[in-house]
Amino acid sequence: MRYLRIWGRLAIMSFMVQAESFISSFGYLLGKLTRIGFFLFFLFSIFKHTDALVGYTLPEIALFFLTFNIVDILAQLFFRGIYGIRSLIREGDFDYFLIQPTNVLFRVVFHTVDFLDVVTMIPVFFITGYILRQIPGGISAVRLLEYGLLILNGMIIAFAIHIVVAGLAVLTQELENTIWIYRDLMTLGRFPSDIYDAPMRGILTFIVPVAVMVSFPAKAFLGKLDKVWLVQAFTMAMTSLVLSLQFWRFATRRYTSVSS
Repeated sequence: MRYLRIWGRLAIMSFMVQAESFISSFGYLLGKLTRIGFFLFFLFSIFKHTDALVGYTLPEIALFFLTFNIVDILAQLFFRGIYGIRSLIREGDFDYFLIQPTNVLFRVVFHTVDFLDVVTMIPVFFITGYILRQIPGGISAVRLLEYGLLILNGMIIAFAIHIVVAGLAVLTQELENTIWIYRDLMTLGRFPSDIYDAPMRGILTFIVPVAVMVSFPAKAFLGKLDKVWLVQAFTMAMTSLVLSLQFWRFATRRYTSVSS
């Protein structure tokens, strides 16, 4: 409850900052919604000339894209603070976090909450609900439960990746290249992992598990994911989280403050 109250205070401060710059925030939000709209238009344009893509119909491909957006937007909503860790270190605020009576990783990850992504999630959820009803077989409790659990699993993996990025920033005071490599790889999850060749599919499953984060939830809802992969997905998420936390502790133990 203590950390929930702290998160609430941090969220309020983030909202106040965004509210002060309404025009820039509105432009940023409009850009996000426009990007989603253009990609949906792109999908419809493709399916005017073909009935299926690697065996998936238009609603099924749209589900992959919308699942990508759900995981990606939720990660940006809750883990946005990671993107500012470089400035925290260079300006000395990270030193201040280290002496506070709260978990330093918690302060770094959640010191910024992007409320614009809350607004973005509303149309994404509505469109996803519509698409789910277009899938043959409709919405069943089991399929929806597997879909929701695997999205949560994807969020855990995203959290682990962000922790590693934060740890690298602590060690090197650099962030941009690492975070954008992740962002670029993440966009590959907009399509089913089946469209990629075996080497790339392996990378997106086991090295940077974008397929586990995005393709697995959609495939589970479509009934195209073997149950063995469900267990492996949850195992990968827990392993990723444990290893990332160990790396974070390794990085912070070697931090010597900005003034050193």
